[in-house]
Amino acid sequence: MSPGGHLATTVVAAGGVAAAIGSLPLTVGVVVGGFLIDLDHLADYLVIERQRDLRPGAFLRFYLEGRARRVVLVLHSYELFALLGLLAWWHASLALGGYLIGALMHLVLDIVFNGKLTPRSIGAFYSFGYRLAHRFDADALIGREPRDVPASSLGAFFVGARSRVPGRAPSAPGGRRLTGSG
Repeated sequence: MSPGGHLATTVVAAGGVAAAIGSLPLTVGVVVGGFLIDLDHLADYLVIERQRDLRPGAFLRFYLEGRARRVVLVLHSYELFALLGLLAWWHASLALGGYLIGALMHLVLDIVFNGKLTPRSIGAFYSFGYRLAHRFDADALIGREPRDVPASSLGAFFVGARSRVPGRAPSAPGGRRLTGSG
């Protein structure tokens, strides 16, 4: 799912939690889990990929165009969710419970939408152990299929990538193909 899609769904979910329950810790947890979970992409970009271009457009295009060689993504893992679920239960933490609500929403949306961009098992991909067993190799984990990315950073943020493989993902509204400048 595009970052803009995650932002929109997180705002709606956090607004719903705030309106229905009125708990600030739970609401903040939903925001952190639903949107800020993607900070592990930034950690991978800087530490694993050793990228230094910190412009948001360069960072976004790096991932949307599928240029990552390694995908550690420590926050996107079933194993971490299970551990955090135990901690949330043990400590009766609303903030951690909210994080899990947001993060699970994020993960489900990633599986549904990102599954359209890869020929590999997207469900298995979100297991840290599975990624570790494949030495975090992006080609082995998610493949390297060509993608179209909107030329503008704002478009990339809200639309995300589309597969160039016929039948893998839909075209943009109106049937036009999205093109990137990379």
